[in-house]
Amino acid sequence: MKEIGLDDIGEYIKALHCGIRWEIIDFLNAGPKSSDEIFQYLKDFREKVHSNTANCKGNCQKDFKKDIKKQNIYYHLRELEKVGIIVLDEYKPSERAPEKVWKLNYDKLIINFKS
Repeated sequence: MKEIGLDDIGEYIKALHCGIRWEIIDFLNAGPKSSDEIFQYLKDFREKVHSNTANCKGNCQKDFKKDIKKQNIYYHLRELEKVGIIVLDEYKPSERAPEKVWKLNYDKLIINFKS
């Protein structure tokens, strides 16, 4: 659990403003996942959203309009990591270079509106 005050809320709004990041959080809810697994999940999710708009949870149409590129996924992961929502769990061996495995860091985020 993480408690934040109004002084910190801007950072979290910036990190959570995008539907792609909410899908990453939702996917990591099942347990740690590698960057490649997250990328593949988001590609599959995008295809599903575009083939059936009933799968959209609100803003995902807008966020999933463009093709998903791997470098964009790293950007979203870094933004979530900056505020501590996700953390590096381990490095997974790979043919190229070790691959990062991510996990959720908090089960709750509480906003204190009063000091």
